Amino acid sequence: MKRNTVPTAKMTREEWLQLRRKGIGGSDASVIMGKNPYRSILQLWEEKTGKLPVTDEGNEYTYWGNVMEPIIRKEFMNRTGLKVRQKHAMIFHKDYPYLFADVDGIVTDERGEKCIFEAKTASQYKAEQWEDGVPEEYILQVQHYLEVCGMDKAYIAALIGGNKFVFHTIYRDEELIRNLVSREKEFWEGCVLTGTEPVMDDSDATRDYLNQKYSDPIGGSIQLQEDMKSVLAEYQDVDCKVKELEKQKTGLANQIKAAMGEYETGEVDGTVVSWKKISRESLDSKRLRKEQPEVFAEYRNISSYRKLSIA
Repeated sequence: MKRNTVPTAKMTREEWLQLRRKGIGGSDASVIMGKNPYRSILQLWEEKTGKLPVTDEGNEYTYWGNVMEPIIRKEFMNRTGLKVRQKHAMIFHKDYPYLFADVDGIVTDERGEKCIFEAKTASQYKAEQWEDGVPEEYILQVQHYLEVCGMDKAYIAALIGGNKFVFHTIYRDEELIRNLVSREKEFWEGCVLTGTEPVMDDSDATRDYLNQKYSDPIGGSIQLQEDMKSVLAEYQDVDCKVKELEKQKTGLANQIKAAMGEYETGEVDGTVVSWKKISRESLDSKRLRKEQPEVFAEYRNISSYRKLSIA
């Protein structure tokens, strides 16, 4: 079956963003799988259901990613001899019309096989991730593209820290794709189309989004639904286990420290232990408040957060 495509070359940015809202793209895959460090599944659901307005809130990373994409594409072609052809279209899955791919390019390799091309920029502190392979969120994005486009191989190239170029080959992973499509189908058909809020995952992105979204409480009390009883019970059970593990960890650390004594490092069978003295400067805020209250008042910074506790 031929895949449907929608040309994007003449679209405005607003039109392109509106089209993205009508389905699940490659950058959404890691969010649905709870592997995106920056976006929450709740935020994604609010975007797809229209609860959040369509915005183009780019940042320095996305801006420079767009600026550097042609350069990364050209460098990939120079280093590999392969030609990257830009698609300028959204490609839709033959069986699931809400799954789409908006790829950076299509490559025809030495055997005449069509492959995905994806360009990325990364900061220097992520260099180690790229040297070891490809970050998980991008693997999920590329596997999504391979499934939507019906291809078996992709090339992903990255410029790291503005001066280091790497590229990797990613092959189709059928098991990962089956799991990914299943989760995407559940999210779109079970949550977006029905307006049902997704179950909150355990990602840091969801934690941060909830903390930001509900940072200003209105006071008062709410009667929780009956199904929250099991969630609360499980939370309390996990909390107890964490505290017990922390005690065990402290006990084991004490044994190690007692064995090392005054020495900074220790070694046994190739395992190296370090217990070094670290110094740091800190401000005596209590003394400053007492002796220089005007200075303290001028420079103090008040931060707040909501603390979760269960009685």
